[in-house]
Amino acid sequence: MPPANPSPHPSEEDRHDRPPAEAARTALHRYARAVDTRDEQALATVFTGEVVLERVDGARTGRDTVLAFYRGVFDGPTLWSKHLVTNVVAEPDGANGVAVTAYFQAVSRTADEAIAIYGEYDDVLVPGPAAGAGLRIARKRIDVQQVFTLEPRHV
Repeated sequence: MPPANPSPHPSEEDRHDRPPAEAARTALHRYARAVDTRDEQALATVFTGEVVLERVDGARTGRDTVLAFYRGVFDGPTLWSKHLVTNVVAEPDGANGVAVTAYFQAVSRTADEAIAIYGEYDDVLVPGPAAGAGLRIARKRIDVQQVFTLEPRHV
């Protein structure tokens, strides 16, 4: 049984060679957990140094620039979020890359509202810098397709 609160940092198990689809799922899950826990250090480990983040508001290039974007998100009004990633399809892309598409649902909460966001990721992942280091995100394209307002409840 997996631990109740798995770490967003790569484990020894993550460092072993895995089939591309499983390695891609692991990388996307590490990304989602790092965003939800607002762990910039963990987030840095899922991106390559030259990562490109593409969203409707434009592209950001380079790990430092992308992390600065997420730092702004982390410092914003969102108090809580959970990202769910599913329907992951991984296909070879070039010599070592993996093209990955997936659906995501993100639920987030501010002091005043809660929203559910649905969309798709279209990513390119490449092997990490060390042998057996798992896959890293070289390009992350986030396509938000629907946003729904939820009725926030205090639990």
